[in-house]
Formats: sequence, C-alpha cells, structure tokens
Amino acid sequence: MDNKIGNGMKIIQYLSGVFLIISILYFIIGEMTSEKETNFKVGGSMSFDDGWEMVSSDGTRVPITVPGACGTKSGDVLRIEKKIPSDMKGTWLCIRSTQQDITISVDGEVREKYSTNGTRKFGKNSVSVYVFVELLTSDAGKTLSMEIVSHSPYSGYVNNMLVGNREQIWTGLVSKYLPVTIMALFMLVLSVMVVFYCIIVRFIYKKNMNIAYLGLALLVASVWLIAESKLRQIFLPNSTIASDVGFFMIMLLPFPFMSYANKIQKERYEKAYTIIGICSVINFIISTVLQFADVKDFSETMGVSHAIIVVFIVTLFATVIIDTKKKFINEYKEVALGLAGLMLAGVGEIYQVYDEAAVNNGMALCIGLVFLFFMAIIQTGRDLLELEKEKQIAVATSESRAMFLANMSHEIRTPINTIVGMNEMILRENYDNDTREYAKNIENASKLLISLIDDILDFSKLDAGKLVICDSPYKVAALLKDVFLGAAVKLDEKNLEVKLDIDESIPTSLNGDEIRIKQIFNNILSNAIKYTVEGSISISLKGVKDKDGFNIEFSVSDTGVGIKEEDIPNLFDSFQRMELKRNKYIQGTGLGLSITKQLIDNMNGTIKVDSKYGYGSTFTITIPQEIVDDTPMGDFEDAYFALAQDNSRKEEILFSPDKFILIVDDNDMNLKVMSALLGKTGLKLDFASSGIECIDKCKMNKYDLIFMDHMMPEPDGIETLHIIRTDNEGLNRETTVIVLTANAIKGAAEQYQREGFSDYVTKPVEYNRLEQVLVKYLEDGNHLKEENTETSKSTEMVESNNVKSKEDKNVSMVSYILDKEEGLKYCGGLDDLYEEVLGHYVKNATDYKGDLKEYYDNKNWKEYARVAHTLKSNALTIGLLNFSEVAKEQEFAGKAENEAFITEKYEYFIRCLEESIRVVKDELGI
Repeated sequence: MDNKIGNGMKIIQYLSGVFLIISILYFIIGEMTSEKETNFKVGGSMSFDDGWEMVSSDGTRVPITVPGACGTKSGDVLRIEKKIPSDMKGTWLCIRSTQQDITISVDGEVREKYSTNGTRKFGKNSVSVYVFVELLTSDAGKTLSMEIVSHSPYSGYVNNMLVGNREQIWTGLVSKYLPVTIMALFMLVLSVMVVFYCIIVRFIYKKNMNIAYLGLALLVASVWLIAESKLRQIFLPNSTIASDVGFFMIMLLPFPFMSYANKIQKERYEKAYTIIGICSVINFIISTVLQFADVKDFSETMGVSHAIIVVFIVTLFATVIIDTKKKFINEYKEVALGLAGLMLAGVGEIYQVYDEAAVNNGMALCIGLVFLFFMAIIQTGRDLLELEKEKQIAVATSESRAMFLANMSHEIRTPINTIVGMNEMILRENYDNDTREYAKNIENASKLLISLIDDILDFSKLDAGKLVICDSPYKVAALLKDVFLGAAVKLDEKNLEVKLDIDESIPTSLNGDEIRIKQIFNNILSNAIKYTVEGSISISLKGVKDKDGFNIEFSVSDTGVGIKEEDIPNLFDSFQRMELKRNKYIQGTGLGLSITKQLIDNMNGTIKVDSKYGYGSTFTITIPQEIVDDTPMGDFEDAYFALAQDNSRKEEILFSPDKFILIVDDNDMNLKVMSALLGKTGLKLDFASSGIECIDKCKMNKYDLIFMDHMMPEPDGIETLHIIRTDNEGLNRETTVIVLTANAIKGAAEQYQREGFSDYVTKPVEYNRLEQVLVKYLEDGNHLKEENTETSKSTEMVESNNVKSKEDKNVSMVSYILDKEEGLKYCGGLDDLYEEVLGHYVKNATDYKGDLKEYYDNKNWKEYARVAHTLKSNALTIGLLNFSEVAKEQEFAGKAENEAFITEKYEYFIRCLEESIRVVKDELGI
C-alpha cells in the first residue's frame, strides 16, 4: 500500500513539472506570436537634437551636433540655443545632465534650473539626472536656450534630447534601461543568498567556502549597477548619495575578485594580488579624501579605479595562462572559463562607461558576472564530489586503521588476559589476606597495563571524535590507590622519594569517568617518573569549590630534566618528544600527553605546565566533577587500609526471589547459559525463543525485566521492542528491556537507547556485568546473600582436578582450538554447565551446517548472515575463538551481500565448522 502511494506521488510530481513547462512555453510563444490587443504605446516621444547652435560670449554662433562634445573647458559655461518650431503644441522637453548644472530658458525667461549646490555635502559637480521642462503652445517660434556648466570630464558635453508627453518619455526611458536594473536586482538577491549561506556554513560547520568571495563580488557589482542606474531618480530619494556609493563600489570591486582568484589558484600569485590590493586601498582613501575636500570629484579620479581594474584583468589573464602551461588549470577549469568571459565583459563595460550614448551600461558586466557565477557553481559541485570521494577514502582508511589497531590490541591483550585469568583463580581459591592483597595488586597492575595498551586506540578514537566520556560514581581513595600501585614499581626501581599531599577534606565519592581520570593521572605521573633520574616526585590532590561546582586539582612536581620554554607550546602535539638525543633512552610513543590533553578538554578541564629547564617540571590538572558523597575522605592511608580490608570479605551475590524475568533469544544454547548464570539469584525465569513468542508472552505475563537478543529472525529484537511498546493492551509497555548483543561497538549504548532499550549486555555474557544490570534495574526486592565459600572452594578444586584429568586425552590440539578456560568463564565456571553447552553446540552446529548450504545455494544472504552470526556467538561462548572469527567474517560478508567473498571462503568456512564439531566431540569424549 505504501509503495503504491509513493509511486502515485512520483507520477503527480512528474505531471506537475510537465504542466509547468507547458504553461511557460505557452506564455512565451503566445506573447511573441499573437496579435496585439492593447493600445498602450511605449515611448511616444521624438528627438529634439537638430538645429542647436553654440553661442560664444562675443555672440558668435556655431552649429553643433547633439549628442556630442563642444570643447568647453572644465568650469566654463556652455550656452546653446535653438528656435522652437512654430507648429509645436504644448509638450515636455527632456535632457540628461551628466554631472552638469543646467539652466533652461525661453526667450530669456528661466523655466528650469537644475543644480545640487544647495543639497550636496561634498563634491564640485551635480549628480547625473534627467531634467524635464514644459514647453507651452505659446512658446512656438521663441528661442530656447540652455546654459551648461561642469567641473567633470563631461564639461561641454550635450546629451540627446527628447520632446513629448512626460509619461511617454519616462515609459521610453524605462523600457530602455529597465533590463539592466532588473538584472542588477537579480544579482543582488543572488549575492545575498550566497553570502548568507556561506555565513551559515562557516558558523555551523566551521568551513570557509571560496564562493563566498564571489558572492561578495556579485553584491558589490549589483549595488554599483543599482546606484548608477539611469532610472535611480525614480526609486532613490537622493541621487547624490547613490552616485557616491556607485563610485565606492567601483573602487571596492577588485577586492572580492582578487580574494576569490587567490583562493582558487591556491595562493600561487598572492604577491601580485596583494600589490594590486594595496593600490586599491590607497586609491580608495585618496579618492574619498579628495572628493570630500572638494579638491577632485570621483568622476575626475575614476580613471585610476578603471586602470587598477584593467591591471587586475591583465594580471588574472597572465596567471591563467601560466597555470595552463603548468597544468594547474585543471584545478579550476570551469572557473577559468567563467573568468575569461568576465574579463571580456569587464573591458566592454569600461568602454561603455565612457560612451554616454551607450544604452545598457552595466549589462555586459551583469552577463559576465552571472556567467562566472554559474561556472563557479559547476566548479563547486565538482569539488564537492571530489571531496566526498576523498572523504569516503579517508573514512575507509580510518576504518582500516581502526580495525588494524583493534586486531593488534586483541593480539596483545591475549597474554594479558591469561595473566588476569590465572590471577582470578588465585582470588577465588585463596583466602589468605596477604595473598589476596598481592593478587589484587596484580589485578590492578594488569588493568593499568591494558589501559596503556589502549593509548594507541584512544588516540585513534580521539582523532576521529569517537571517544565518549562515561560518567559514573567512584571512590577517590580507590582511584588514587590504583594510580599509586601502578607507579610503585617504577618509583622503587629508580629509588625516587615520593611526597604526598592529599587533601583530607576531599569528598569520599565523586561522579566522573574514573577510567579516563586514572588514565590522565597515570600519564602525568608516569611521565614525571620517566624524566626524573634522581630526586623526588611530589604528588598533590585538592578539592576546589567555586560558583560553578566542584573541581579536583591534581598536581605532579618532579626534579627531572625540565622543559625548555620554547618547547612547552608543542608539548601536547601528537608523536612529539622533546630533545630526542638527550632523551633517547626513554621509551614511549609520544602520544601520552596528547591523549591526556584531549581527554582533559573533553571533560572541560584544564592543564597547566610550569618548568625550569634542568630543574624539573610541575603539571597541574583541574577537572570538574560532581559530588556523590560529601563525607570527607580523611587520611589517605586509613582509606587505603579500609579498601584492603574490603578485599578480604566474603563474596556476596544478588538474591531476588520475588522478581520475574523474561529472556528472549533464538539460540537455545544462549538461553541455557543465561539460565545457569542466574540460577543462584532466586529469580523466576521465563524464556522465549523468538520475537513472536516474546510478544505473545508479554500479553499474558507482567515481567520486572526483559533481556532481548538483537539478532533474531523477523521480527528482530528492535522490531519486537517497538511492537511491545506500541501495544496499548500489553502488560509490558513500560517494562525495562535490556538488549543482548555481540556487536558492542562504540556508540552502541546511544543507538540502543534511541531505539528504546534501557541498557545493553554484550555476548558472551559475563556474570559480573549481568549482576550489575540486575542491581541497577531491579529497584526493589534485591538482597545480598553470602556465598558458601567452603563449598565454592571445594567445587573449584574439583573443577581444577577435572581439567587436569582430561590432559591425558591427547587434547593438545583441542586446547589450541578450543579454549576451555574462556568457555568456562561464560558458564560461571561450572563444568557441568559447560559440558551441557558443548552438547548443545554439537547438535545445533550440525543443523546450522544444513541451513548454511540451503541459504548459500539460494543466495539468501540475509539468512546466511543470521546463521553465521549465531555460530559466531555460540563458538565464542564455548571458547572456539578461532572459528568464531571465521564465522564473523562470513556474517559481515552476508550482511554486505558480498557474494564474491562468501563464494571464495565458503568451502573453508564449512571445513572449519566440521572441524569445530569434531573438536567439541573429542572434548566430550563422543
């Protein structure tokens, strides 16, 4: 139905476009070819140019040609006369004053006198206007005389004259000069739109657009054309002001064009354009001063402005020729064509300015400018397409780099995870306080090591703007403890004295990104240790309250090598290390301080550096934080001891028997794992193996919490959630829903929240994360229950013995492919559950093999990707890490419908699947 409506709308849009074109063609062709139906006459006037004589002061009469120059010097009075025809009836005479004062008389009687001496504030000449005088019927046969005086280059010039009805004369003038005025208004509107658009782009996207300069050029040119329009006395109240503005625009015209040319030519000829710009500035200042001082009118200095424009045109022409020879012209070939047109138009325009008889002064420039503008739009469109291609390449490169870094991080993390895993076994099996303290220190040091490995990834994320600050409550003492423990070994190795100054009034708990704050503190402290050979490290932590809230101030001072003053501004640049020769023995990537600075900026904090070369440095960091618990932390050593005591307490687990939870997943093995992990919680559990079953159950039962898998057959998890939320009769419209996903990439939380999920849990599911979510979202009825440590201890010992007993089964190859420790982690450490899950894997994987073949043969890549996704998740859950990666490749290829990749790797994928089934069977002994 929706498709039919969409197609109908497209047909309507197409037809409306056709109708519009037909209507416009009808209008144009009809007006040009049809018979005239109105009696309106355009310009019913006659020329009055014949029979004029110039009268000298001694009475000598010389016939003159009108229009034309009579050779009168600047400031001299030109007197011309003519007999009015004896048969002339009452009419109007019109003559254009070109920066001239004109007095018109009939038989010595002054009929009209035009001059702006009494109204203009500056300048020696009156502005150019049309002067009208009425000739009566009784004036027939009398002598018509004019006295013309000017201090401009137009002194002694007589323009053409018209006689006729006043309205008809104006109609003729409007019909003659209106096209230029309309074109000027069009350019004005266009220029304002372009400039306004570029300002918005600059403000929002912080990007400068070269076409803005061309928009300014259009603006200047259009204002000049309007100000100098021969019709300006109709729509502008003060023609003198308009004339001055016209001269201003002529002097300003080179600036935006030079700026535009300089940008598109990549500033190769900036010196030449700068010289022309300086000349234009000097010309503007001097010409304006001379005008306002009544020394020289703009009309007298206008030649300099025109000369500068000609020099610019010649320079521009020369640079285009040079760029053509050097093959730079391809950078702006469309604009070069537009500039060529504008240069020709500019030369023609300057010629017309000095030709008073020219009808369409400005039309040549209008055409040239509009032509250039549309060429520039074509160029801009081409540039944007190229930029988009470059952007896509850059994004692909960035993604490849990120993938490489992620893979490298995974490879480095593997041995560290082994250390962490073994250490976790120590914590679970040993209850000696000293041993547990040592193990906790190993745990903290391992986490710190992982955070250091993440530096390179963090830099990549920061560089791409993808690193997100995640605030949560934390204890200040615990944060400091982790930082100091991470640095303790290095401090001992160098035998450096540590001086602590920890403010006891700092609140016990704050809200912020604990991991990133640790990273900042660690980077600064580690840097101080690296560059200090002997002496001491002073560490200070204070709390500062101000009107804006609360800030923590962390300061580290050392007695190290110090930093040169000129090196401080470059200290936070990426991959920068100062004085490489002196510090070549110090290891590092040069990213630590750059990452630290960017993290601090992202937290709206500040970092200050004080250093004296050869004597040491002080780094002071201030970061805004929210107070969670205002109770003073007190003495740091006491708080540290209290934390150590907490490590020796018996473990407590969530126990909430009055809560009802629904778990939705199309994978039976995942449902089994979730059931086992939540077995000790006392929660009442319900299960659904599809979105449809989930929807049905949500209509019948009210749940306190729902765990929903994302990647399920239609409807998937998101679609299922939307149906539940929009079911007006459903019982779970407001129930909290947590998404289960194997695709926990950066930004996943925000994406799932936008879809309506409250939170997400990554698969394979870890119990600690699962418990955090349960505690967070099950508001009432949560209880903590002490675990029977003796039972746990004996159980773990049995599990350990079971693992050892199986080493006799020639499982060296199995251990390489099947990481049992990894699988047990996702099964809560329970061997029985792990073996049950392995059995489910064998059964399901065998079925999935047949599904894959069916979907591969039918090229149903969507379902193929879904099955590969399930295999990826299942394999990871039981510890088939290598096969999980193979399945992941096939999943992504299926989603992208990359048939070539799937076809190439399909046989290998199936062999790996078969091998995984065999390996699991060997582990089960079947």
